[in-house]
Amino acid sequence: MAPQAGAPYLAVLVQVSAPDEVTSRGPYHFRVRELSGTIRYDTLFNATPADTIILSVEPATYVVEIGGIPSTCAIRDGAQVLVVPPNTNTTVARFTVICRNAITISVLSDGQRMDSGYVYTVEGKNGIVNAGPLAPNDTVLLDNVPPGKYDVSLRLVEDNCTVVSDAGARIPVEIQPSGGATLNFRVTCSELSRRPRIVSFKGSYHAGGVGFVLRVVDPDRDVERYAWDVTDCHRRSVLPGSQRRRGGFSGWPNVTGQDTTLIVGAYEIPLSETEIRGRCMAVYAGDERGNISGILEVPLNPRNPFASPGALRFNALFLGQQSLRVLLDAIDPDDDYVGAFIYYNVRDGILVRPPDGLPDRLVFQPPGVVDRQLSDLPFGIGYGAWNDYLSVTVFMVDRAGNTTRIEDGDLFQ
Repeated sequence: MAPQAGAPYLAVLVQVSAPDEVTSRGPYHFRVRELSGTIRYDTLFNATPADTIILSVEPATYVVEIGGIPSTCAIRDGAQVLVVPPNTNTTVARFTVICRNAITISVLSDGQRMDSGYVYTVEGKNGIVNAGPLAPNDTVLLDNVPPGKYDVSLRLVEDNCTVVSDAGARIPVEIQPSGGATLNFRVTCSELSRRPRIVSFKGSYHAGGVGFVLRVVDPDRDVERYAWDVTDCHRRSVLPGSQRRRGGFSGWPNVTGQDTTLIVGAYEIPLSETEIRGRCMAVYAGDERGNISGILEVPLNPRNPFASPGALRFNALFLGQQSLRVLLDAIDPDDDYVGAFIYYNVRDGILVRPPDGLPDRLVFQPPGVVDRQLSDLPFGIGYGAWNDYLSVTVFMVDRAGNTTRIEDGDLFQ
């Protein structure tokens, strides 16, 4: 039975949330049929997202269906059942299609003398399937890459620039049929004549933590920070939340003004010995001007218990309600003890909010302590009150990177 001319009308609208190259796809397929079958209205048509379809129909109940949606898209409210009452003008069927492009590649650059641009490549088992330019701070959306495993690379990176993001300049990715893969490259550029240089980096793991010793030379003698990570030995982080960063080194005697900066560092890590076995650790150092070193990745081994430092005396104690003192007399079988890194463990929620159920950790001397020069921790603004402190954890490290973790939970004696 043919529909009547004029009102009532049934309008079909499609709203697409997607990148431009997906939005322009089409046409989509539509079917409109009267639900009961008594009117025998059943029609098929094609339309693009830019089209608005208006049908003249009889008052009845209709089912409106959409098809031909790209695999990287999902549709909200698929088949719609609509009642077209008599003596009305227009009843509207609205479809919302949400699409994700196959892959999003972005690059963020900062620092000194930045590159003018890069080239990205997407390479599968049969070679490069996509390539194109990227500005220093840019994002490209690709939708013509079929599902599968690929390596995405950032190329034409100048020698004074370093890709510091997880996995470096070549990132493996698996594109699903539904799309939505996202890759972010972070590039930091430096003045070559002023950038720091790592000359030694050694460490080991023990009792749930990693301790290390890092030596850096810098033309301006102003090393200020480092970024450290545990990796799969191919620059890909295995730590929850990826790399750890620590700064605030300016003014400490083992760093500022030194021909060779000597840093002792440590981190508690949420990995078992089984999970960390066979892994590597990576680091780069940065100075006060924003210049950074290259990234050094080395094997991360268990400590050698027969060559690791020990403590003849270790005691953390309150000095009244004004400060907290740590006394440490270290010994080492090879006589190559370097220094210590200290965590002050504080009640949950005192230093970091919101509370997370774990003690907060305060680092008072961020580049570590060298040559046994331990400073008293003063209580007050920024450091909490004396009765907020629970314990003190110390990582002792020697020249070979062997580390020993010790803790004092009684701060009253």
